[in-house]
Amino acid sequence: MTVDEIIDHLYGLPPAEFTAARNEAAGELSGDDRARVKALRKPTAAAAAVNRLVREHRSDVDAFLSASVALLEAQVSGTGSIEDATKQQRDALTRLVKAGGDAVRQSLLAAAVDEEAANELLAGRLDRELEPRGFGTLLSHVTPSARPARPKPPKKDDREARAKLNEAKQELAAAEAEERQAHRRWEQAQAELDKARVAFDNAERRWQRSRNSSS
Repeated sequence: MTVDEIIDHLYGLPPAEFTAARNEAAGELSGDDRARVKALRKPTAAAAAVNRLVREHRSDVDAFLSASVALLEAQVSGTGSIEDATKQQRDALTRLVKAGGDAVRQSLLAAAVDEEAANELLAGRLDRELEPRGFGTLLSHVTPSARPARPKPPKKDDREARAKLNEAKQELAAAEAEERQAHRRWEQAQAELDKARVAFDNAERRWQRSRNSSS
């Protein structure tokens, strides 16, 4: 088994099994291969759900990305029907969320508008959720037969549609930034809670020892 095959296998495992399997695999390797495997990060539950989705429902993922390409083309250049492309993308997203759970939604939406994110999604090796990085075409992920027709030159009256698209993009970015901040605050609160629990347990043990010694 090659190193890439080992990595693919590891990121197909449930998160609870990842660390032990990674360490075992690294122990059987040497040199750069060992260091590469040892450095792999355990995926979050959401990332693992996306990796599993890509492996088990690849055709639906491809359909979603293809629909996303068609929608972007329709929005930006006026090629094709925005209504039809929106319905196709929404239907594909609904199928994927139903299969993988709501935890996969953010990464799918990030891949829908960014080529680099789509590459990472399709590799099935995520250790964290994807975040939107900007709008892209994703044309490299669509088979030639599935690609939208060559874009027509932008029409003069599409400026309003472009403005609305940019406005929606900014609103989406702001909402996602707020969600990330809330998630970081939650993680910080969890860390503080864990720290307080440890302090409480230590104090309780010292108190019990004090009681036992005095009696």
